Amino acid sequence: MPYAANDGVRIRYEVAGSGPPLVLHIGFAGWLENWVDAGYVAALRDAYRLILLDPRGQGRSDGPHDPAAYSMLHRAGDVLAVLDTEGIERAHFWGYSMGGHLGYALGRLISDRVASLILGGAAPFGGNPRPPDGDAMIAGLRQGMAGLVAVWEAEFPDCWLSPGERERTLASDAEALIAARLARLAEPDLTKGDVAAIPHAALLYAGTLDEPDPVARAARLMPNAAFVALEGLDHAQAFERGDLVLPRVLEFLARAGPNSAPRS
Repeated sequence: MPYAANDGVRIRYEVAGSGPPLVLHIGFAGWLENWVDAGYVAALRDAYRLILLDPRGQGRSDGPHDPAAYSMLHRAGDVLAVLDTEGIERAHFWGYSMGGHLGYALGRLISDRVASLILGGAAPFGGNPRPPDGDAMIAGLRQGMAGLVAVWEAEFPDCWLSPGERERTLASDAEALIAARLARLAEPDLTKGDVAAIPHAALLYAGTLDEPDPVARAARLMPNAAFVALEGLDHAQAFERGDLVLPRVLEFLARAGPNSAPRS
């Protein structure tokens, strides 16, 4: 399996298919295999060169235990390292949940390397920075991965795409995920001005059971963004239901073109 290195941290990634490059970035505690389980890779690989990666601290990428290693600047550098390793100048970016949060940052930090943005289940306005006290994910992780799994299963009873996804999650590094979560809570939100300055063609989406209003507000701020609400879906389902998401994404990518540049 290939790796890219960003300042000594190895990022595992895989490439599938051919065509215009499209980065697929999973959310918190996910592995790149989740995109396979949900059917996205099979649906996209004939038309796009898919670059799937394990975020730092997740999957088989390196997992530092220092929260300082998980800033959005470091995460943006991980994406850049993968693109450089593959010799890709510009790629479409699709991120879900934490991956979506990163997408907003990429639109500001490495704008010239991003062709377009597809951001699911993520708004740039989370009320950060905020204290970690009472955070359910951290509380679960302090009991080990089984604790986080219990939190998710209580909130989303049908959250697993496959038995393999559950087993991968249980095999993850709880200390690395705690560090990542602490960093996420400590990092300030983007400002309205930051969001309004993201020039790319963008598709933002969220389930109607997943607090869609802040996502819609971000889309209204961005000059070239559209928002789609997925009726009756919660946070987990808006990733799992590729049959509902893919038609919207494919239509968007067709309009965006194979190697779109940021729009002024």
